[in-house]
Amino acid sequence: MKAATFESLNGKGLKYNDYEYKKRLEHVKKIVVEHPQYQEVYEEIEEVHIISRESVQASHLYVYGLTGVGKTTIVKQYTDSFCRQLTETGTIITVLYVKVPPRLKTPKALASKILGEMGDLFANSGTDEEMGRRIIQYARECQLELIILDEFQHLIDRETHNVLATASDWLKLLTEELNIPVILCGLPESNAIFEYNEQLDGRYPRRILLEPFGFGDKVQQKQFRIFLKTLDEGLPFSEISNLSDPLLASKMHYVTEGVPRYVKDILIEATKLSLKRGIDQINEDSLHDAFHRITRSNQIHAINPFGDNQFDYFNAVATKQMKDEAFIKSQSQNAISKRKKRKIPS
Repeated sequence: MKAATFESLNGKGLKYNDYEYKKRLEHVKKIVVEHPQYQEVYEEIEEVHIISRESVQASHLYVYGLTGVGKTTIVKQYTDSFCRQLTETGTIITVLYVKVPPRLKTPKALASKILGEMGDLFANSGTDEEMGRRIIQYARECQLELIILDEFQHLIDRETHNVLATASDWLKLLTEELNIPVILCGLPESNAIFEYNEQLDGRYPRRILLEPFGFGDKVQQKQFRIFLKTLDEGLPFSEISNLSDPLLASKMHYVTEGVPRYVKDILIEATKLSLKRGIDQINEDSLHDAFHRITRSNQIHAINPFGDNQFDYFNAVATKQMKDEAFIKSQSQNAISKRKKRKIPS
């Protein structure tokens, strides 16, 4: 049974410029499900933060995972739980969230971003060393207790795939001087930074991999269905959508591969359609049409399972994998063929 927090549409569709339409859509976007993995990472950040207060040696944490698994959502929620406080002597910043800028050739861009988030009006001024000293000074003045650096993989050059040595060395020295916990978040490829920088590697013995929901066995299926049920209860409709139904859950996992962001993406599109149609839930027709409104490059061979009562999850996954592998093989053969043609003299 769903709590009646949203009135029935009674078959009356909403237009995209209606206030009620926009309100309900924003409601979906803001839904956050604190599933077990989410809670584990959140509690680890909190523990690192608390045990490092006034410690002779700060603890650190590295959180990594694929795009869309929820890394940024977790660290931003933790940051938002510590509001900045304006006092007569300045601003207290307990937790500082910084997104590492792309194309980071030198430490200066990262230093400038950190200073800017701290409120430094001259964030772009000074040498790497001078900016580092200002960060340490402001950290003490702002009573900073924790820094979170998101998009850590940007310390790897996108063109050469080489680790940016000066930037990683500068970051290692900064963590030493600050002696407060620095949480790093990034894609799995950012592990290469630790492999390159042995000293930075030694400062991050605790690492958590945040993974998509699995669906390979009954335990994983139950966890994913609980996740869907919680999402369902938060949807802006007067009726439940039965997303956790075993067959429907298998379809949801097939099209999203268990990635929370992709689940949200299709639910957002399905919500739009249901609202416009005046339907008081997300049904399979809405999901079917939402599937065609979303493009993902790694799902080009996925079929639309919604509306198919005979859908078999494992057969569909196996078929898609075979098509993906055949496509990759053909692309590789085409590339080899083109290289051979270029070598043939005219």
